[in-house]
Amino acid sequence: MLREAVLRHFWAPDPPVTVVADPDRLLAGNGVLTELADRGCRIVSEEDPALLRRRVEQERPWTVDRPLLVLTDGPLAGLPYDLWQVGRHVELRLDTFFPNLALPIVRALAPSQRRRLSEASAPATRLGRQGTTAFVLRHAFGTSVADLRQPAALIAWLNDLHATLDPLPPLLSEHILDALCGDPSYIGWPLSELLTSAETFVRFVREQWRGYLQAETGHVLEEEPVAYVLDFADNRGLQSDLAGLLRTGTLEPVGLDDPARVPAWARAGVLAAAEEGRRRRAEELLTLLRAEVAPSLAGERWEAWQPVARAWAELGTLGLSVAPETEIAALRAELDTMFLTWLRRWYAPLGADKAPIPHHVHHVPETLARDLRQGGAIRVALLVLDGLSLFAWSLIGRVWRARHAAWRFAERLVLAQVPTITAVSRQALVSGLRPAEFAATLTTGAGEERLWRAFWQRQHLPDGACWFARLALDRQEPASPPIHARAICLIDHSIDEIIHGSSLGTAQIAESLGVWLERVSPRLERLIDDLLGAGYTVSVASDHGHVEARGIGVPAEGLAAHTRGKRARLYADADLAEGAHIASEQTILWGDDGLLPEDVWAVLPVGRAAFAPLGDPVVTHGGVTVEEVIVPFVTITRT
Repeated sequence: MLREAVLRHFWAPDPPVTVVADPDRLLAGNGVLTELADRGCRIVSEEDPALLRRRVEQERPWTVDRPLLVLTDGPLAGLPYDLWQVGRHVELRLDTFFPNLALPIVRALAPSQRRRLSEASAPATRLGRQGTTAFVLRHAFGTSVADLRQPAALIAWLNDLHATLDPLPPLLSEHILDALCGDPSYIGWPLSELLTSAETFVRFVREQWRGYLQAETGHVLEEEPVAYVLDFADNRGLQSDLAGLLRTGTLEPVGLDDPARVPAWARAGVLAAAEEGRRRRAEELLTLLRAEVAPSLAGERWEAWQPVARAWAELGTLGLSVAPETEIAALRAELDTMFLTWLRRWYAPLGADKAPIPHHVHHVPETLARDLRQGGAIRVALLVLDGLSLFAWSLIGRVWRARHAAWRFAERLVLAQVPTITAVSRQALVSGLRPAEFAATLTTGAGEERLWRAFWQRQHLPDGACWFARLALDRQEPASPPIHARAICLIDHSIDEIIHGSSLGTAQIAESLGVWLERVSPRLERLIDDLLGAGYTVSVASDHGHVEARGIGVPAEGLAAHTRGKRARLYADADLAEGAHIASEQTILWGDDGLLPEDVWAVLPVGRAAFAPLGDPVVTHGGVTVEEVIVPFVTITRT
């Protein structure tokens, strides 16, 4: 196992300072940083030399009780000399862990893919490029080119692949494409996009299912004809996989006037009424959540929480009672407890685990900068929709996909900054910094534009190439960015205003978002379309989600609290924070997480409680529920 092999380089007891060269990101995503944090290590990972020096000084004193771990993806000699001189040296090399495989192929894998590869027995002899490709496909992806020559096997495999959210590396997709392009079974298939785009795959499967139903019933289900190339009628493998495609949401049941006209195997994919389809989907999601929300989830990696968060958000959008409210409440309480347990252990280490996949909102600017450096984008636009929860994105994304067939969506999830109040989390989102680095404006949010420009200056982008603007989409059309801008940040508050005005919970939010999609969203969509036309890659991000909570009373503290929100109260004194926490037993104390300033502590209501009049319902944010912390990060491009 890769995790255990890497941990062997960090034997206990840890010295006061350890410096680690990790050019291939072997520490990413495998739980090693979490294990080291459990041992008391404070982890520092900064590319900018000035930020690195400041972080290191902030962590003094370095002791065996609170050791310092400094990560770099460059050579150890590039670190400050005092660290290099006193620290234990650890160099992690990819060929040490995968000695008989072609390194360019292994280097292209995501952390979760490398982890699966490490679970296989290493080949006895050194493999070349072709041999490594076959080995990686079999052991990291559970398939082979021979398997994928069967259309049913390819569809089932792609369904699993795109559900993992880790893309297939270009080297492997090119290999599969070369092998399958000449196969008669795939004439007319958009193979290249199916391998690389989850959006294209879902659209293709849904179109093909409608094509089958049209051929079977003779009824035209779509105004635009599609080439029917996926033969459901005669392929038993595809028929068997129908349930799996429906369960994951890749395929949605299609309404027919007379469902009995199709064969028995196909009836799971047809409906007599739209309401039936929503109810069936809700039951599938509830079944998934019952299985996944188990005590073991509290110890799982970040990848395990993402499908749970997506399923929970989608279940909320359906607005149906598919189980007694007592069961839903019990599931919600169990989810809250396990997520808080997980967050306390994994949150800080993931904050230091920046690349290649963003985990925290403060990793987002670096992701955009990497796209510019590596040529993945010519211009980047960060569109911050204040308060956009995963629940809200599930509703909005569905409409945008229907309206804009040429848009391509790459969806990821990231963790908002705790406490999930706007001033804290949004400054982290636009600055690429931990809140400890912008302590002067932590509670006011006044530094957003300055922090955005400072980030791009650190990336050596001229100040004139940056742009920052606040939108007022509910009142006017947005202004166009200057033609020379290469990195722009646009902030819109209209969704957050809807959230805070919704005292009746998710049903009212869904209704208000429907109005927003009719009246406000078209302006935003025109702006996105203009940006795409001007060569921008547009990233839609959120600073926090929201949750429906009940008041437990408002603490009477005078000026003791630095910030007084309904789901978070900040204190500049540990004793005051401790006293507030003791006075209200339905709270937790949050601080000393390596991200907040050392002298800032947050008191947060547990579960779905709020600092509001007793029993009053509120929709707000600031706490540590799945809905508040796990937020969408969506990249939009245009074909």
